[in-house]
Amino acid sequence: MIKNLWKHITLTCGNGHTEEVVMDLKQGPLSLFYACPKYYPENRKEKERACANRLNLVDFEKMLDHMTEKIEKGMDQGIEVNLTGYQYRDRKGTQYTVLRHSKDDLKIEVLNRRALK
Repeated sequence: MIKNLWKHITLTCGNGHTEEVVMDLKQGPLSLFYACPKYYPENRKEKERACANRLNLVDFEKMLDHMTEKIEKGMDQGIEVNLTGYQYRDRKGTQYTVLRHSKDDLKIEVLNRRALK
């Protein structure tokens, strides 16, 4: 069992920004969620469009379970798993791409197409 994997995860926005944008944990009206900071005017350049890419904590936990399962499956077989380059979509159509996977770091790009419609 992998403990505290969530502490090693960095989420980045996959909505086509020119530079890497790390998603922030924000408080919504009902719950916490990860949001692209480019949604807020103070984080954008003049005339840059707002980015509504986001991920709620329920979907974050499902993604975390999915990644943990992939890693543990390899560990059970005695294989050291490196998920760099791994991509998948969840049932809602959110796309996840592992940009970097090391012992201490898991960087995942998130693209929530439903939030961007």
